[in-house]
Amino acid sequence: MTPTPLSIYINWVRSSLASTPAMIDEVSIFTLLSSVTGQHIMSYEDLIEASVSNVFIYDIPEDKKEFNIETVRKCIWDIDLMPYEWKHIYILRHFDTATWHAQNALLKILEDCPIYAVILLEVPSGNSVIETIRSRSIDLTQSTSLGTMSPQGREIVDYYVQKKYRELARSLYLFRCNSDEAILILRWVYPYLDETNTEKCNIAIDSLSSTHESPRSILDVFFL
Repeated sequence: MTPTPLSIYINWVRSSLASTPAMIDEVSIFTLLSSVTGQHIMSYEDLIEASVSNVFIYDIPEDKKEFNIETVRKCIWDIDLMPYEWKHIYILRHFDTATWHAQNALLKILEDCPIYAVILLEVPSGNSVIETIRSRSIDLTQSTSLGTMSPQGREIVDYYVQKKYRELARSLYLFRCNSDEAILILRWVYPYLDETNTEKCNIAIDSLSSTHESPRSILDVFFL
């Protein structure tokens, strides 16, 4: 059975390797926290009761309606303080409400995330934030399930994960897709990439978002 992006990301968090920031829905956050802590975490109240010390939570201020830039600055300040051991997890709740200034303030730390920091943006879908954040994060929201892809798109992901490059090349040759599906495919394979291909993937996503070049041509360049 092919591992899911979430299961791969959880193993990534549990390893000594740096973890790319992720956009993630609330249910998946609790799955991740349960797996990483070894405790049954089904709510933020469970997290508090479990006295987990390496998880930091940021939310909309009580007197505000949006996730604001001051809260982002507090998060960045905390991330700059290196922990004594292991990784710290920073969860920005309801980040889909973040102001444009708040989202842009977060970009630098997303681009240069410390090896000890796991940054999770809680959003209902990856489309809830600006494109520059989407291109610097792994999309682990429910919208990235293979069920939202065409059968041809699922073939490409499966062949790439299984390293069946001859079949992958054939599928790409026959594939007809729009930019949205091409971006979805790239985000789905993102957790499988090494550092070099992660950068190539970001460039490909940016190209799909900002040019009129053929989506299949961009996928060909990336995969082949």
